[in-house]
Amino acid sequence: MSKPDLAIFDLDNTILNGDSDYSMINYLVDINLLDEAAKLKNDEFIQDYQEGRLDFNEYTNFALKPYLGKTQDEINEIILPFVETIIEPMINIFALKLIHDHHDNGHVILLASATNELIVKPIAQRLGINHVIGTKVEFKNNQCSGEFIPPSALGSGKLKLVKAWMKDHQFDDFSGVTFYSDSINDLPLLEAVEFPKAVNPDIKLETIFNDRGWEVIYLPRI
Repeated sequence: MSKPDLAIFDLDNTILNGDSDYSMINYLVDINLLDEAAKLKNDEFIQDYQEGRLDFNEYTNFALKPYLGKTQDEINEIILPFVETIIEPMINIFALKLIHDHHDNGHVILLASATNELIVKPIAQRLGINHVIGTKVEFKNNQCSGEFIPPSALGSGKLKLVKAWMKDHQFDDFSGVTFYSDSINDLPLLEAVEFPKAVNPDIKLETIFNDRGWEVIYLPRI
């Protein structure tokens, strides 16, 4: 029996109309777990990310600081209402249809996001996606250390983590693999798969896809 095809989806600005990490920081300010200065710093980081020059170590230390010393249950008390009130309206119904089409065709669905797994896993559960890669977060004595476990799921790190996941799930190579992403940061994985798909891409990624004759998908942002 042949192995089913694999469809990999980025999360932010691909499935979501926006960025979950960015939205999470602003949400933490709104519920008074971070001060207003965090919003300005958040704006700087998102600009760096969009331009493909994010210092991921610096950003992750910033993004994980609110969870320092908290247990997984305590973190869930913060994140689950965020998913319900902020993320739910951000889900692009046209991206959902892409996911459902792959599912109906018997394909394995993998969500692969640079966002930390504290946020990505509850969102994946809401989307009905069982296989998830996010930047792993370190816990010591059942408490969040505020550090991530390398490699991050950004750029070449995402490619490395996807390769490890594929090996664990008996996918021998990238033949028959589709990857949907909006970001130039995902170019390493996009170049590795058989079927790269740019979804509402940033300018840098759009230019590369157009130059190479690869498929660009423009989804309505509703």
